[in-house]
Amino acid sequence: MGLPEGRDIYIGHEENDKPYVMKNSHIHDYYEIYYLMAGTRRYFINHTLYNMEPGDVILVNKGDLHLTTMISSEHYYERYLMTFNDNFVERVSQNIDRELFMNAFEVKKVHVPVSKRYAFEALIHKLSTECERNDEYADFLAYSHMAELIIFLDRCSSHSVVPFDDISVHEERIQQVCKYIINYYNQQITLADISKMAYMSPTYFSKKFKKVTGFGFNEYLNNVRIKMATNMLVETQYSVTEIARFCGYKDSNYFGDVFKKIMGVSPSKYRKANYTF
Repeated sequence: MGLPEGRDIYIGHEENDKPYVMKNSHIHDYYEIYYLMAGTRRYFINHTLYNMEPGDVILVNKGDLHLTTMISSEHYYERYLMTFNDNFVERVSQNIDRELFMNAFEVKKVHVPVSKRYAFEALIHKLSTECERNDEYADFLAYSHMAELIIFLDRCSSHSVVPFDDISVHEERIQQVCKYIINYYNQQITLADISKMAYMSPTYFSKKFKKVTGFGFNEYLNNVRIKMATNMLVETQYSVTEIARFCGYKDSNYFGDVFKKIMGVSPSKYRKANYTF
């Protein structure tokens, strides 16, 4: 779910009793707060797996590679998803220290205890209501409620949860592979080599990688590389060809095709729209 045109924030509520697996991994230039009210879900962010239960909150920073899937055959879940952009962050920063706000997104998973859940959900409802209103007070109250929500989550951070403990040996190996790819994305990485690292055959590794993360192996590798490329396009003056090479692509034309498929625009257009120099 993205942001509607012209909006700096959007809140969506969903209740689903059918099997749902996000079809595509994605990276975007806005922030997400995912709150699970009922059911279970699995979240994969960058290189880490998280199991979610009611009361869990996932915070997705802009640029985080992420995807959500089912944990088991139990399909039902209910969630709120809050998305907002940098414009909204700037306005919220008038009420709350920006560094404190951004630090909240370093803790990827926070648990809201049962005793605090009613208050947290009431706060989400207040925020949602102000986002739907169109009077002279709505914006001010929306920014204030979001600042309060971030403070609420920061106070709950003592209940933050590390990646789930009941992970199998194979799942642990998959996570280690993902960490390796993020650290060495600019080097030659092949399915044959990486499956040996995980002590699996290429065929079994491919199936296991997809099942555990929701990504195909090449899909994940390309997404990591393109994420790094977006940073370089915005923050450096290297040419597109140089950035392609730095990110592990020998063919800049192929890099351009992959970049456009993932980001929706060519590298040059992305740079033009986001360049900071």
